[in-house]
Amino acid sequence: MIALAPLLLLAQSAVDPAVVTRGERIFAQSCSVGYCHGVAGAAGRGPRLRGRSFPNDYLLNVTRDGIPNSAMPAWKGRLKDEEIRAVVEYVASLAAATDQAPPANPMPPGIGPAIIPSFNGPPQAARGRALFFDPPRNHCGACHAVGGRGIAIGPDPTALPMKDAAEVMSQIQATRSRHVLAAKLASGEEFPALLAGQNADQVRLYDLTLAPPVLRTSARRDVISLAQNANWRHEDFVRDYSAAELGDIVVYLRWAATGQ
Repeated sequence: MIALAPLLLLAQSAVDPAVVTRGERIFAQSCSVGYCHGVAGAAGRGPRLRGRSFPNDYLLNVTRDGIPNSAMPAWKGRLKDEEIRAVVEYVASLAAATDQAPPANPMPPGIGPAIIPSFNGPPQAARGRALFFDPPRNHCGACHAVGGRGIAIGPDPTALPMKDAAEVMSQIQATRSRHVLAAKLASGEEFPALLAGQNADQVRLYDLTLAPPVLRTSARRDVISLAQNANWRHEDFVRDYSAAELGDIVVYLRWAATGQ
């Protein structure tokens, strides 16, 4: 708690509108990303923040240190102290919001909350579908979209030849280095990443050290290098699945790809 004292003092001081505005920008870049909190604090996969009151010290602790065993990451070391304070001030300001959040969420199809359609496939495919999207652990839908549901960060898994679980996993491993990069920042931080987009000024990367992956936006000058990553292993994310469960997932993907 000693390390948090300076930030707590800042959070208790008078709110500067410029700080709230900065926090809004950071929140939109890193927190309101479809699979976490919704636009302007609306409900997403993460909880609704708009129109709710939280103690500032709680917001500070959660933003800085994350929530263990959840999708809420720790932002210490990723954001500067003043950036964390700005996000806290912005989220605190949402407590007074009585209107609805803007309905438009400018994200590609397959990203963010969606109405879950009924499923009319065979029982084994239904089990695979539940394992793909809904288990209480790391799940495939945190990085892959199928049938308009999930998060289209990684490649389309239905594009793989669907023969058996072992072959599918072998193919995933064979293609991982083509997609996963080793990112190195000017701060000295290094992490496995997927490239989400870039322009002349910024680089947007999905940080794969957390589940679900966190979208991070960096100034191009702060990105020292992006190289193929030969060390990242996809099986680290699916090791909790049994062989039978992976078989069910493959049956679901085959059904999603071919209807059979």
